[in-house]
Formats: sequence, C-alpha cells, structure tokens
Amino acid sequence: MCPEKLRKSITCIKSSQEIHAIRRSGQSVSDERMALVFLPNGLDYSRAAVLASKAVGGAVQRNRCKRILRARLAQFWEEIKPGFDILVIARKRLLESTTAEVDQTFQELLVRAGLNENKIDDRTNHTGNGT
Repeated sequence: MCPEKLRKSITCIKSSQEIHAIRRSGQSVSDERMALVFLPNGLDYSRAAVLASKAVGGAVQRNRCKRILRARLAQFWEEIKPGFDILVIARKRLLESTTAEVDQTFQELLVRAGLNENKIDDRTNHTGNGT
C-alpha cells in the first residue's frame, strides 16, 4: 500500500498478481541490505512496490523497513528511467544500516540495474571529507 504522500509522485503497484509476475519474470540486483527486481512495463512511466517479508522481523521492523525504502524511492524517483516496474525488497540487514549506507546502496543498485539516468552523483558521497 502506498501512503498518500508517496502516491503523488510515484505510481505504486498494488496488485499481488502483478508483484508475483515481476518477481517471477524480472531481473534482480541485490546486496545484504535490499534487493531490486525490475521488469520493463511498456508504459511511459515507472511503477514501484516496497516489500518486507517476515524474515525481516515482526510487524514493527517490517514497517520500519518499508518506510525507509519508500523514502529512498521518493528521494531518487526523478533519476529512475521511465518504463519499468520495480520491486524494492528489504533484507534484515537494512535495520542495522545508517541512512548514508542505505542511500549509497540504493543508488548503487539502481546503477547496477541500469535504471539510474544520472549515475552516481555527489549526493551519495557521505564520507564526510568532501571527496
């Protein structure tokens, strides 16, 4: 389910049948914090869904993971190429990560998937030394 704030900028995938089809047929890139599954959708815009299974933890942990990932989607949505269905799947390690690590991981996965139009930019440089 997409919160009202996120719906204004991102078209959300709500159908469980569509989500299952994307998981079955889509390509994926992942690391220890999250996975991205993507599939061309033939539309002029991209759609997204955020998932967190019970393997992540209880309801509170799953909801926290989904909030974190929805925020990343909103932050980087303008950089994502149109025409894809995207699933962002939380992993347990996401809960142990800092905001900077999550930002960097999300952007790296977008680049590895070929979904990022702008490649990695200065916003993901969180080393603190300006380099």
